[in-house]
Amino acid sequence: MRHPQPLPPPLRRAALTVPRLRAHGIPESRLQRADIVKLGSGVYLARETAQRLDALGLLRLRACGLLRDVAGCWLSHTTAAKLWGLPLHAADDEAVHLSVPSASPNLPRRQGVIGHKSAATADELRTVEGMLMSGPQRLWRECAALLSVPALVILGDSLVRQPRYRFEGRSEPHTTIEGLHEVLHRHPRFPGRPRARAAAAQIRVGADSAQETLLRLAMLRAGLPEPELQLPADPQLPRSPCADLGYRRWRIAIQYDGACHFDADRAKEDRRVDRFFLARGWTVLRYFDADARTGFTGAVEEIGRAIAHRERALTGSSGSS
Repeated sequence: MRHPQPLPPPLRRAALTVPRLRAHGIPESRLQRADIVKLGSGVYLARETAQRLDALGLLRLRACGLLRDVAGCWLSHTTAAKLWGLPLHAADDEAVHLSVPSASPNLPRRQGVIGHKSAATADELRTVEGMLMSGPQRLWRECAALLSVPALVILGDSLVRQPRYRFEGRSEPHTTIEGLHEVLHRHPRFPGRPRARAAAAQIRVGADSAQETLLRLAMLRAGLPEPELQLPADPQLPRSPCADLGYRRWRIAIQYDGACHFDADRAKEDRRVDRFFLARGWTVLRYFDADARTGFTGAVEEIGRAIAHRERALTGSSGSS
C-alpha cells in the first residue's frame, strides 16, 4: 500500500480546508487519506496532531479553519465563550457560532455551523490567539439567546471575578458588573434580553467556580440571606484565609471543594484554613461534587440550621446581658 505524501511543514499542525490545500497545490482528495481526520464543518487536521489535542484544542483549530474560509466573520456566542475559557453551564453545543456583519450578503451555511448576522462595533470584538471573536461583554449578551438565567449568572460571575495572576497570567477581570449593566442600556433589544436583565441583577464578584455560583443561587432560592463572597476570617489581617462564601454575623464559613482540593498539598492547606476559622469561633461547612449533583438541597438545609443555631445563641446572649 502506498503511503500518502507527507504534508508540507506549515500544514502539519494547522487546520486544513479545501481552499488552503489548493493554495499549496495539493488536491482535495488528499483529505481522504488515513493520516487526516475530519474536525467538522469542512475542516480537517493531521491525525498525529489531533491525537495530541484536547477538546478545546480541537475546537480552536476548527474555528481557525472556518475563520480562514468565511470572509468577514468572527466567532461568537457560546463558541467565543469556550475559547475565552469561560464556564458554560448548559448542554454541550458542538456547533460553531459564526457571526457576520448585518450588511453581509451571505450567512455562513455549513454543517455544524450556526450563522448569525449582527452589527458589531470595533470595541466589541477582540483578537485572541490570532482569532477574531466577540469580546467579553458582547459574548455575554449573545449567550442570553441560548442560556438559562442561572447559566448567564455563572458566565457573568466568571467574567467579573478577580483573577489570580500566578495561575492565570492576568490581574484584571474580563469586565465589571457595571460593564454588563451598560450592555443592557446600550442594547435595548436583543434575543434573550429579559433573561440577561434577570441574570445581571444576580451577578457578584467573588465566585471562583460555577459550583460556588450555583450554591449561592440555591441558598437565595431557599430564602436564606445573601452570603458574602471571599469572606476573610479576620479582616484585620492582610493575608487572612477566606471562605468561598459565608456570613460574618453568624461566623459561618462555607467552602466548595472542587477536584483540585483533593491534591495532597491543597488538602493540607484546606485543613490549615479550617483551623484558622475554628480557632476564631467560626462554624466551617464544606461541600463537594456530590452536593452539587443534588442541587445543594442538603447543603442549603444544613446552612439554614447553622444560621438558626447561631442566631439563637446571639439573641440568647444579648437577652441575658
